[in-house]
Amino acid sequence: MPSFFSRDRSLVLLMLCLGCCGLQTRGAQLLPGITASSSEPGSAASGAMDGDRFKSDSSHCWSGQRNHSEWWWQVEFSSMRSIGALLQVVGDHEFVFRNAPSRYVWEGSRDGSRWFVRASSPEEADSRLYRIHRLRQVVELRSIRLRVLAVTGEHPVLREVEFYPSTHSVVAFPEWVVAVNVTHDSALPGQGEEFIPLAKSCSESLQAQQVWLNRFSPKFISVEPRPLCAFLSGSFKDWCEVDRSTWKGVEGVFRSRRLPMWASCGGAQGLALLSEYGAEHPWDCPHCRDPKHPKTPLYGHIAHTGSRPCGDYSQCVFERGPHEVLQIESDPAFAGLPEAFTVMESHCGQIEWAPRGWKLIATAGNGTSTRVQCLRLKGAAIYAAQFHIEMQGASESSQKIMGNFLGIARRR
Repeated sequence: MPSFFSRDRSLVLLMLCLGCCGLQTRGAQLLPGITASSSEPGSAASGAMDGDRFKSDSSHCWSGQRNHSEWWWQVEFSSMRSIGALLQVVGDHEFVFRNAPSRYVWEGSRDGSRWFVRASSPEEADSRLYRIHRLRQVVELRSIRLRVLAVTGEHPVLREVEFYPSTHSVVAFPEWVVAVNVTHDSALPGQGEEFIPLAKSCSESLQAQQVWLNRFSPKFISVEPRPLCAFLSGSFKDWCEVDRSTWKGVEGVFRSRRLPMWASCGGAQGLALLSEYGAEHPWDCPHCRDPKHPKTPLYGHIAHTGSRPCGDYSQCVFERGPHEVLQIESDPAFAGLPEAFTVMESHCGQIEWAPRGWKLIATAGNGTSTRVQCLRLKGAAIYAAQFHIEMQGASESSQKIMGNFLGIARRR
């Protein structure tokens, strides 16, 4: 049996015009059977079932009115309907979880008066733009509603809802990636968002979500639809200044080795530290390190011109701008690139050697100081690159590496 909304929009429009599923179109007016507690100006409850999953403007979404404490959105079918799963797409930003339901319940009713919870937000509150709920068993319902109890932002925005007849229904969904901001600043959009347009330039239909690193965890990525891969941004703090607890989720994803990951600069250093020492082990930096009892000697600086306290980089030697790196081992991430190619650099910190279980696949080329340029975890599609493919300035190399990595992720 097909889903409530087929991906074939012409068929969807025909079904609506014929009154299938108890719905009829009346120009731009609200579709009978789809209602809500309130709507922002320019928005209507029907916007969440217009067949467009990803447009976030008000005419294609349901936006609950601001200054309310609870909201609901509801569909009443013309007859009893079998429902085993549903897809929800939320939020009013293309790739950030903003103005979206964080605590909610999906309730069903057979008679429109008695309601029973069929699905709900996770215990720690939701932060996923895209989520598939699979019910424990197929239920026959006359009505189903989303009751929103709390939001991230000012009000809930529901971009699209689709209903499926079986708990095992295949829900076709485009590839999507996670861009992780690993800096100390949790504001989104933030560092790492540059990965998204680069990835889209290699795969036009690709979707994305950006999160701060404390949201990136095995639980986050295990939810359907599952991401294709993840990208980790650079950072600005020395590792002795970092709250290691915010990296525990990243460590869990890394230890599983299941999700392909590409990490740049600080993100690459973070993966190396997690691999060698873990998030429970204290981290230090060259400014505060006891040379007789170093905590994390795997992390170092290129060089210093003077002594400074932690967090002061004024006497650190940097590598910035275009630099040459050299392939020392053939890897599919570099397919189509010459042995020596140009990348963008912006760092003073560096990984001093390949951690256990990793192999060095690219090193310093002519005029480049940092020896460890790109590592790959053995037996996994996890890369730690000191350079920045997401930074403008070496577009040919960056796009080639991005396209190659997405291909690797698909094959995994």
